Amino acid sequence: MSRGLRLALFGDGAWAADTLSRIQHGPHEVAAVVLRRSPSDGTLEAVARDLGLPVLQPANVNTSEMVDSLRGAGVELGLSVAYDQIFRPMLLEAAPLGFLNLHAGMLPFYRGRNVINWALINGEREIGVTIHFLDQGVDTGDILLQRSMPVGWTDTYRDVLCRVVQVAPEMISEALDLVAGGVYERRPQPAIGTYYGGRGEGDEWLTWSDPSERLHNKVRAISQPGPGARTLLGDRVITIWRAHFDPAWPRYRATPGEVVGRSREGAVVKTGDSTLLVQEVQEHGREPECPRWPIGSRLGENLSAVVAALQERLRRSDQARR
Repeated sequence: MSRGLRLALFGDGAWAADTLSRIQHGPHEVAAVVLRRSPSDGTLEAVARDLGLPVLQPANVNTSEMVDSLRGAGVELGLSVAYDQIFRPMLLEAAPLGFLNLHAGMLPFYRGRNVINWALINGEREIGVTIHFLDQGVDTGDILLQRSMPVGWTDTYRDVLCRVVQVAPEMISEALDLVAGGVYERRPQPAIGTYYGGRGEGDEWLTWSDPSERLHNKVRAISQPGPGARTLLGDRVITIWRAHFDPAWPRYRATPGEVVGRSREGAVVKTGDSTLLVQEVQEHGREPECPRWPIGSRLGENLSAVVAALQERLRRSDQARR
């Protein structure tokens, strides 16, 4: 049986909290837990404090103080699970066995941020989970373990996220045992891969002239616990939480964004090539509901109205200057 390792866990959320709980029931010991500067929730901190573990929360993780803390605690291996700072060489060298990172992508593809969302947006039929050694690049270090999981046509962000969170502790435990045993393969990544930046404000808006499959994928990719896809109905902002597209549906040209059908399941909206069944929506301050929009309603920006409004503002501005 392999010896136990002394670890420092850098992380956030349920991924890291579940991993910490799993580690505590095995041969390895967590010497310290390091939180994000702005944790997404208090899950990891609560578990760490309940276990009586030291909790750190540095504004900058790459300092001599942090290096001294790791060395003083006898940390042999660093472990990153949903941590949001890049580790610089000084910190990486503080743990004799290096640092491992859990990444929800099939490296070398899907390097970067928000990769579960991006995988769904791209319509991937499987998603990878990788444990790799950290180096000075972004998700470019040697691969230790890798698994893939299927993604169904209607799977949402929450569905896929839950699968990754469930598999993470088991994979990390296996990885720790491999490193502790000293017999394992480090598989270098090829230089060629794909990188994704973080999604930000404004990325959630739908463009109804896009193909139905693209809209279907975007809605499910940023559904809860994401921000939800957005559109306009007149001057009202609508969040679309759930929608569906069947590739067998007819393809034809008409006005994108127009409601062309209704049923008990929702509203049928014309897209750039076919239609999309919008099933669950929400307006600010209201509960989610099935849309009951009249046929002929138009979703999205009315560019003619936008241009007319700008022209009116310019006219008034000219009059004010005279």
